[in-house]
Amino acid sequence: MSWIQFLRRALADVAALWLVGLLALCVGHEAGAAAPAGITIGNQATATYSDSGSVTRTVTSNTVLTTVQQVASVSLAANAAKTVSVGGQVVYAHTLVNTGNGPDSFNLAGVQSGSLAFASLQFFADANGDGVPDNATPITSTGTLTMGQAVHFVAVGSVPSSAVSGNVNALVITASSSLTPGAQAAVTDTTTVTGQAVLSVTQALDVTAGPSPSAGRIITITYSNTGNTAAGSLLLTEALPAGMQYVPGSARWSSTGATVLTDADAADNQSGIVYDFGATLGNRVTATIASVPAGATGTLSFRVDIAPGLPAGALPATAATVRYGYHDGAVLLPPAAANTVQYRVQAGAALTFSGSTVTAVPQGGVVQFTDLVTNTGNAVDSFDLATLSSNFPAGTTFQFFQPGGLTPLLDTNGNQSPDTGPLTPGASLAIVVRATLPPGASGGPYAMVAQATSGNDTAVKATATNTLQAVSSSGVDLSNNSAAPTAPGHGPGLEPAPVLLLPAAPGATVRFTLVAANGASVADSYQLQASTDPSFATRVLPAGWSVVFKRADGAVVDNTGMVASGGQATVHADVTLPSGALPGTTALYFRVVSPTTGAADRLHDAVVVGLQRGLALTPDHSGQATAGGTIVYSHMLVNTGGALEGDGVAGNVPLTVANSAPGFSAVLHWDRNNNGVLDPADPVVTDLSQLSGGSNGASTAAGLDAGESVRLLVKVTTPAGAAAGTANTTTVTAAAVGALAGVAAPAAAVATSATTVISSHVTLLKQQALDANCDGTPEGPYAVAPITAGAQPGMCLRYEVTATNAGPVAVTDLVLSDAVPAYTVYSATLAASGSSGTITAPADGSAGLVQVAVASLAPGQSVVLRFGVRILP
Repeated sequence: MSWIQFLRRALADVAALWLVGLLALCVGHEAGAAAPAGITIGNQATATYSDSGSVTRTVTSNTVLTTVQQVASVSLAANAAKTVSVGGQVVYAHTLVNTGNGPDSFNLAGVQSGSLAFASLQFFADANGDGVPDNATPITSTGTLTMGQAVHFVAVGSVPSSAVSGNVNALVITASSSLTPGAQAAVTDTTTVTGQAVLSVTQALDVTAGPSPSAGRIITITYSNTGNTAAGSLLLTEALPAGMQYVPGSARWSSTGATVLTDADAADNQSGIVYDFGATLGNRVTATIASVPAGATGTLSFRVDIAPGLPAGALPATAATVRYGYHDGAVLLPPAAANTVQYRVQAGAALTFSGSTVTAVPQGGVVQFTDLVTNTGNAVDSFDLATLSSNFPAGTTFQFFQPGGLTPLLDTNGNQSPDTGPLTPGASLAIVVRATLPPGASGGPYAMVAQATSGNDTAVKATATNTLQAVSSSGVDLSNNSAAPTAPGHGPGLEPAPVLLLPAAPGATVRFTLVAANGASVADSYQLQASTDPSFATRVLPAGWSVVFKRADGAVVDNTGMVASGGQATVHADVTLPSGALPGTTALYFRVVSPTTGAADRLHDAVVVGLQRGLALTPDHSGQATAGGTIVYSHMLVNTGGALEGDGVAGNVPLTVANSAPGFSAVLHWDRNNNGVLDPADPVVTDLSQLSGGSNGASTAAGLDAGESVRLLVKVTTPAGAAAGTANTTTVTAAAVGALAGVAAPAAAVATSATTVISSHVTLLKQQALDANCDGTPEGPYAVAPITAGAQPGMCLRYEVTATNAGPVAVTDLVLSDAVPAYTVYSATLAASGSSGTITAPADGSAGLVQVAVASLAPGQSVVLRFGVRILP
């Protein structure tokens, strides 16, 4: 074997080992699902169960939050060895990567040992990674690097003229985190002084970042002999990584100028260079330059194409390192690596989003669509979800859930929108879009368009259309005066324009005659309702207006009574106007709805009256609570008139609360921060003049300006000994006092909340604790409070969810579900457990639902679910 063959074999072996090492380093660094510092991990549990009436109910827990803390980490590559002449300079190129989970800067320091001390040692920036300082300004720190960011720099040592051949310098370069000085990485550069030839080799890439694919990138290898004698048989090899593809016929050598180097023959001497690609060694550039005189410099260049479909980042597939060996005039030097040239693939956001179709759903039902979001970009991304458009009946609500439809999607990226959580390139998530229809909705088809927006690039969006083909009707028709086909409003509602307009003077009462025809095959009864909201999502009338339903004998009713199949019921709707009503047309909507089947129909009528002062309080509510329990209802009070109301100067609007049943109590609060939640800072209010100093859209000055609204929260407490079925109506009233600008006060704005005491009631409490060493034992007690310190990537969280039957009778078929949150995976070090019931959980290291199923839960009994998750490192 010749020494050239030996050298080639050694270069090939060492290059292969080096590439494996680089692959391990980069793969570890590029794990895209790591939890960034400051990200909030949060989720909530859900339980479904059957109550004593065999009605399936759903309840959700509180949300627990954990803030991921920053952890410092750094990698530094790679050890190197070079020779240098007396009085010369030696340059070592290194790459530093911030492998921590947040921004950090790193201090650089060098410690020398051996028989040679450099006359000077300095570090310089090398932004393009070509192994050459960018400028003459030395650095001692990298500056701030984001999570995963890499930086290139060079260490330059100057050899004194007093050095002699054979002197050796061992330089240990250390990079230390500014955040955590103990987080360090080090490399060792070994320099030997020689009197023979000294070759330095560097390489550069014409473009260091761009898309995948990218054509015609140029790699230029530069070599220089700074020694005292000619170097012989300089051998250059470059093994192209998987993401770089050699362009045939693209090689040029500085000594032969624009002449194209042939690249298929391993023995073709082309004026002092033997060059080939893939002939000597597979997928490898190999060049042997016969001689490099002392003081000479030359270049070798060739082109590569960047392959398509590469993920974003600094990848092993786009990192290439040249190795070189030569004869220094005395001995063969062992092979050495030059600097790495890195092409960083830029992130590109892309996605697909597909919807689904549901054939039919009963009136007042719930529709669940399954939509598929797929990350077709080349980087980890999360996608915000929103309703873009909908022609569903007014009052339909839409919610986004995790796969399976049990756990709501949360905001994992902190922009106040529910999202998918991080999805790796190519990953999909089957989200559930839940549409809750208002009672009485009918017809179809209906379409809802959902939109998914990339978190990496908000300009990248996709839509999915969800179609409900029909809402099945149970067969009731509401019309004016008769059930004849010619009657106003005959046929399915809702009519776009009023079918009957009746004039009325201020303070007068006008009567609409309503006929409800039962077209179902069985007898049924229908609740009677009126509203100015055509969707009946809220049941509200203009301030001061009232509607009273009466039978022909004058008895006040709120139900038609039982109507035989094919029969009809006639009732009167007496609409009373306030005395201050002013001219204008006010639409009124009447509705009949079956409490058994949900069958409903709506009728569009109108009253011609005048402009007036007005306050509206919406919506009416109904809810359930156990004996001795509480429930909070939210109402919006709106000034529907044209003047300031209730500022305490021009006029007053007292706010009162009353309960219809003994033992019930209610307290009215102002939602000062307008977040829809009763907070400790939300004050008790009794007059509109107290609504001053709010935020987030709440009233900021006393009273309500024309068109202004404010949210009121009424907290209702049931009697401790109340029997199941006990009903109470809480009435909130906003009643303006006295005339304003010569116009009499409007009738009081009223909203009611019907509360029924129930026997079956399950409460959920979710708590968490930090398990730093992931042994399944928390370091402290479980709590609902956010974890704001100590949680780091690689650590674990333990969750404890307690479902308690707070009612007086047993519940059945309880399923308690909790999802593994974003930026975590299930940890089976201590498997999920339940105090009773059957446990299901995902595989260790994966995501999914953790559940416990219990056949029956007695009054006062609880079931506890515990499991752990690991924060992704």
